[in-house]
Amino acid sequence: MPKPRKQSVERYHDRVAHNYDHSYDDAYWQWHDAITWEHIKANLPGDQRAPVLDLGCGTGKWGVKLSRSGFTVTCVDISRAMVDRAAAKLEESGDERATCVQADLCDLSELPADHFALAVAMGDPIGCTKSPPKALKEIRRVLRPDGILVATFDNKLSALDYYLHKSDPSVMEEFLRRGQTRWLTRDREEQFPIHTYTPAEVRKLLSKAGFSVLDMIGKVVLPMRRYRHILEESQARRRWMKIEKTLHRDPAAIGRASHIQVAAKVASGDE
Repeated sequence: MPKPRKQSVERYHDRVAHNYDHSYDDAYWQWHDAITWEHIKANLPGDQRAPVLDLGCGTGKWGVKLSRSGFTVTCVDISRAMVDRAAAKLEESGDERATCVQADLCDLSELPADHFALAVAMGDPIGCTKSPPKALKEIRRVLRPDGILVATFDNKLSALDYYLHKSDPSVMEEFLRRGQTRWLTRDREEQFPIHTYTPAEVRKLLSKAGFSVLDMIGKVVLPMRRYRHILEESQARRRWMKIEKTLHRDPAAIGRASHIQVAAKVASGDE
C-alpha cells in the first residue's frame, strides 16, 4: 500500500522542526510565553495524578512545562519530526511517564475516551486542521466530563490590514466570508490553510463542539512583536506585562490581539 501523502501542515513542520526553537527565542517570546503559561497555570488540574494532553505539541515546550509541574503528559503532533523532538526533550528532562503520539487532531482514535483532565493546544493547531469543528469534537471525546481545554486561535480581525494592502475588496469580502487564510511560505506545497475567528466566533465554535467558555484573553493586545527591543530589560518587561494584563481580558481590547487564548470546560447536559 502506498504511503499516504503528507498534508501541507505536516510537510512544513517536518522541514522546520530542527530549527523551530531558535525562531521563538528572544525577549518578546519570553514575555509572550510568560503570559501563555500564567493563563494555562490558572486552569491546571488540582490533582497532579491527572493525565494531561499537549496538542500540536511542536518540540515540546508546553509538554515539558506540564511534566515539570508533576503531570503525566501525552504529546500529540501531526509532524513526526516535531514529535521526535518533543520526545527527546522529555527524555532529557528525566520524564519516563510521558507519551508522544503522531496524529492529526481530527483523528485522535489512538487516545482513550473520557481520559484527560486537561488539554492545551498552543500555537493555533486547531485552526490549522482541515476541520476545526471535527478536531474539537475529537478533543471533547478524549477529555473527562469535567475536563478543560486551553487553546489559542488566530484572530480574524488582526488579518484585516493584510487583506487591505491587497487593495481588492473582493479578496477582503472572500476572507471575511470564509475566515480562512494560508501560511505564507515559499513552497506552495507547504502553504497550509489557517482558519481564523473573531472572539464571538470562537465562543460559537466551542459551544457547538460541546464546550463552555470559562475565560478568554487577547494574546497579545500590546503589539510587542514590533517593539521587542523595549522588552530586553527585565524590569521594563515586568512593567509592560502589568499593562498588558490590565487590557487582555477587556472584550473590546481582545479584538486587536493577534491571537485569542481561551479556557473552556466540557459542557454538562444542562449548559
